[in-house]
Amino acid sequence: MQRTRYPERRRTVRLPLQIPVKVRCRLPEGETIDLQASTYVISAHGALLLMDTPLIPGQSVRIFNEMTAESAECHVTSLREKRERRFVGVTFTSPNTDFWHIVSPKSGTRQAVRSPQTGALVPPGFRQDDHNQFSRRSVTRIKGTITTARIVCEVSSVK
Repeated sequence: MQRTRYPERRRTVRLPLQIPVKVRCRLPEGETIDLQASTYVISAHGALLLMDTPLIPGQSVRIFNEMTAESAECHVTSLREKRERRFVGVTFTSPNTDFWHIVSPKSGTRQAVRSPQTGALVPPGFRQDDHNQFSRRSVTRIKGTITTARIVCEVSSVK
């Protein structure tokens, strides 16, 4: 039975990465406070923060990346509690795809897999028993006509 793969709906891939951040928010009384937090998951468009203090969905906050001392204006999109942990979702108010200083994979990118035999990275879905799986077509010019030759790479396991 083959798994059905649904098309990716996110704009960018979410990456599990913990980065210390400071969240600056304004209380209803008008006072500004700084709260300590860390990212749980990041993306090019925001983050899921792990915090002790609840925020209000729709609330405007400024987050400070403590690794780079950069800041960005955000708004709170979600608030969830799970097993005594409080998760706060934030989205950048204006696009800031370089705030985390990482290269985000394109949406729909599949994770690389390591071969159990060699430890080398192999494409997802690669089968060790299929030697004809990798092939490359090269074009050769012979007397003014173009022909296509198929070059097959044999894959053997190293012990």
